[in-house]
Amino acid sequence: MTENAPRALPVPAEPPRGPRRRRNPRLSTTSGVLTYVLIALAVLLPVPYMLQLPGPVFNTLGDYQGDPMISVSGAKTYPTDGRIDMLTVAVSGGPGRDVFASQALGALLNGQETVIPTEAYYPLDTSREEVAQTNAVEMSSSQDVAIAAAMGELGKKYSVHLLVDDIVADSPAQGKLRKGDRLMSVNGKKLDTDPDAAAIMSRTVQGAKSVDLIVDRDGKTEDITVEPADIEGRKAIGINMKQDFDFPVDVKFNVEGVGGPSAGTMFALAIVDELTPGAMTGGKHVAGTGEIDPSGTVSPIGGARQKVAAATEKGATLFLSPADNCAEVMAAADQSKITVARIDTLDDAKTTVEQYASGDTSDLPKCPAGGADTNEKGQ
Repeated sequence: MTENAPRALPVPAEPPRGPRRRRNPRLSTTSGVLTYVLIALAVLLPVPYMLQLPGPVFNTLGDYQGDPMISVSGAKTYPTDGRIDMLTVAVSGGPGRDVFASQALGALLNGQETVIPTEAYYPLDTSREEVAQTNAVEMSSSQDVAIAAAMGELGKKYSVHLLVDDIVADSPAQGKLRKGDRLMSVNGKKLDTDPDAAAIMSRTVQGAKSVDLIVDRDGKTEDITVEPADIEGRKAIGINMKQDFDFPVDVKFNVEGVGGPSAGTMFALAIVDELTPGAMTGGKHVAGTGEIDPSGTVSPIGGARQKVAAATEKGATLFLSPADNCAEVMAAADQSKITVARIDTLDDAKTTVEQYASGDTSDLPKCPAGGADTNEKGQ
């Protein structure tokens, strides 16, 4: 026997074979059906989210259902050309409407849609009717404010009055103030005819133990004292206010089914265009968005991603973006098709459109390519 011969390894014994177990075909079928049912339930399960997607586009210089979208009377107007588009966001879900898990998942995979928690916009007890009412009020207010901003840009004087619009139940103002009261002064500070009256009123209430008001009620002056209280986490007297404007021109808006304040800047731009000689756009296609205040300051809005997508699809070549929306807009914009310009004020918007119309794009206040906000011009 050779010394280095390999040693045989023992082979384990094969385990004894028992009777083979047979699968129950009915059990397999039931399990498969149950799996599909669970998947279907998960896909069709309502989720507490809203979907934002591109909505209809309206040319503020054009017609809507056969009539001018914006008509100005009481002053000389001039022919316009091109387009100044206001943009909207369509919303799926929200109070009174369900969004299913499959829709939310599909929106996450679609770069033009945004999924947001419903609670980020509305309290849990908000009704669909309340949403519609709020949107309508914001749209009406944005139209008045757009006229005010346009008048300021054109150097036309107007007056504004601050009125009590509503009174919160069981608040300090209940029984003392009435809906329709015209607020003339607060703690000696004039409110009437001041465009910043609402802000003055709010700041005064926040810092005062007692508020002395002079109001005009049905043509008679009333002195009223109210002590602020904590209402929903902030110091207040329990009134909602609204501005009542008196303009030197009459502006009518012809738009239905659209709510919110984000069309204000485009409305104001169109009004300025109609009241100044020459076509501001030079016949070019401009779109944009932004809430505006009476001083002409432009504020950011929601749904910027959807709006730049809608503007591009409609053929706009210049998009006016509020400064604080720059990052979102630049992330969504197809920069080979549309130029994005940053605007901070109505005057910025007007100057930018005029420069673009002339073919001079070297000095436009553009959002940077990386999406970070900046105050520098150019790229």
